[in-house]
Amino acid sequence: MFSKILNNRRFRMGSFATVLTVIFVAALIILNMIVSAVSNRYPVQIDLTTDKIYGLSDETIEYLKGLEKEVDIYVLATEDGFSSASDYFLQAKETIKKFPQYTSKVDLSFVDMAKDPSFESKYASYNIGTRDIIVECGSKIQIVKTSDLFTLQYDSSTGYSYIQGSRTDEAITSAIMNVTSDYTPKVTLLTAHSSFDATSFVSLLEQNSFEVITQDLLLEDIDPEAEVAILFAPSQDLDEDQLKKLDAFLDNDGQKGRSLLYFASASQPAMPAMEAFLSEWGIVMEDATVYETDYSRIYNYSPLYSIVDFVNEEILEDPSGYMLMPTARVMDTSFTERDGKTVEVLQKFGPEARAIPNDAGEDYNIEDAEAYAWPALVLSTLEKSAGKVNESGVAVLKSQVIVSASAASCESGLLSSNTFVNGKYYLNLINSVVGRDVSYSVTDKVLDTNTLVMTNTQILGIAAVFVIVIPAALLVWGIVVFMRRRHK
Repeated sequence: MFSKILNNRRFRMGSFATVLTVIFVAALIILNMIVSAVSNRYPVQIDLTTDKIYGLSDETIEYLKGLEKEVDIYVLATEDGFSSASDYFLQAKETIKKFPQYTSKVDLSFVDMAKDPSFESKYASYNIGTRDIIVECGSKIQIVKTSDLFTLQYDSSTGYSYIQGSRTDEAITSAIMNVTSDYTPKVTLLTAHSSFDATSFVSLLEQNSFEVITQDLLLEDIDPEAEVAILFAPSQDLDEDQLKKLDAFLDNDGQKGRSLLYFASASQPAMPAMEAFLSEWGIVMEDATVYETDYSRIYNYSPLYSIVDFVNEEILEDPSGYMLMPTARVMDTSFTERDGKTVEVLQKFGPEARAIPNDAGEDYNIEDAEAYAWPALVLSTLEKSAGKVNESGVAVLKSQVIVSASAASCESGLLSSNTFVNGKYYLNLINSVVGRDVSYSVTDKVLDTNTLVMTNTQILGIAAVFVIVIPAALLVWGIVVFMRRRHK
């Protein structure tokens, strides 16, 4: 009986077909696994979009091919979780996945912190959140915030920002350049009479490969190895000894190459000694507060929260962003060039901003205040001949004093804001001061929003092909095959 079944032609044909089907399905599964593995490591996918929005720029590809150090990229979300936020996040995910395809030096992982709490504890000292990206090379780490992946447009009428374009290629490449660099600038935070909480500002610098130390200007000299000294809104005037320390730091034994970044505040009292020091650099501090009367330039309905203009647009790669300067002190410049010093306004308030004296009474009429586009950020540079010509034919040593009108512009919420570019701007400013070029610029990628327009006839024709013609053809072909096999 069993032998008859085995010798039965239909059984043999059916068994053969079943085996072929199993082999075919298994081959498809194996092929799919191979293709998936290869596509994750090598650029085998074809980007058919008009502007190649899912690919890397030629400059990035060339840089990756020459990368010599091992780099780990951790995306703090699952693949589906990361891309589910919007089409731009999907584009960002596909772009990030291209990095390990052009070099074996980059390893990419998507991390679900909810399932791996030990991972989050490893980076507990960093301000990380869902969809942020960690770029790590040895002991050097940089956090790429999700807002860094996109060009944002602020809508003053709603107070919200929306994504205008993607700069994922640029942001990740810049982070890789940063963590693989052998140069780590040292910055010192001076605590003389200052109660400002600079924790977030320090974190911003440390997360971007700066070495940050804290020094008490009352008790010690400024570290000569520090390239930048930062002083936040002292509440008392500096004495002669402290000012001499600032002068000595900026002079650097005649070698210059040092910078002071000073943040003022409208709440500071008059400080004759510190103000005299700044006036020597062409920067004049007024005992007044900036009051914005143009309501299209304020935030949170407060005239003390002013949006400023970029005068120098080279510092920020995206000058269309918005910078907020809350509770700012009025300042001005006293000269443009004098005694080897050159003064440049980097940011300014709007032309309708007014200066309210800090001793003004409740009956003060705002219309009596002077309206002017007051400087919001000023750079004063002292240049000195080095006595010998360098490779570029220029023999100059220089030190710089930079003054911001608003210490509050460095508060935690603004440095990490998706709406304002305060954190990005100050980071780029300090990078430019120390001569570290970690910026990398490629064209923003904007998702094509054009729609395919078809007539009703075209829609019905396509539907007929896929719903009627193709299924009918397959049905006829199946019947023919069945009938031929039955009559054999």
